[in-house]
Amino acid sequence: MPESVARRIREAAPSRRTSPALSVLSELVRNTGMAARSATVFGDPVSSGGSTVVPVARITSLTSMGGGSSRLLAAGGDGAGGGGFVRARPAGFIVLDDAGVRFQGIRQPVTMLVLPLAVIAGFTAARIVGVSLREARRRRHLSARCKVAVEPPAGGSGPEAEQHA
Repeated sequence: MPESVARRIREAAPSRRTSPALSVLSELVRNTGMAARSATVFGDPVSSGGSTVVPVARITSLTSMGGGSSRLLAAGGDGAGGGGFVRARPAGFIVLDDAGVRFQGIRQPVTMLVLPLAVIAGFTAARIVGVSLREARRRRHLSARCKVAVEPPAGGSGPEAEQHA
């Protein structure tokens, strides 16, 4: 990188200010990340007798944001926007009791069906494509045979040519 470009970047860095809109979005992203906890969705651990049950979740969080500000004196505005989502699914629970600590997973019925359904769908699609190709070849072959049988012989010889003579 040329020295003049690097110097201009260093000089411009301290003069940059964070826009109010970007500050609000940054705070929103931070708060969303802190709220994406198992206890927020499924509740706090429960104690009864001599055992405690702690819920465990799979948390997926996606956040996207962007913004900008105008450097023109007349415009002088800034803006920002963003979006995101948080998804929490139960993964299981931890049991703490006199026998020790153990994790009990919760199986998702949908995930148990995905692989068999994918195999069945793949086999069915392959079968449909195979039958379709075979039928297309058969029709093409039959069409070619019908054209050969219907076309009159070339050269004008044969019974039709003798009748016109």
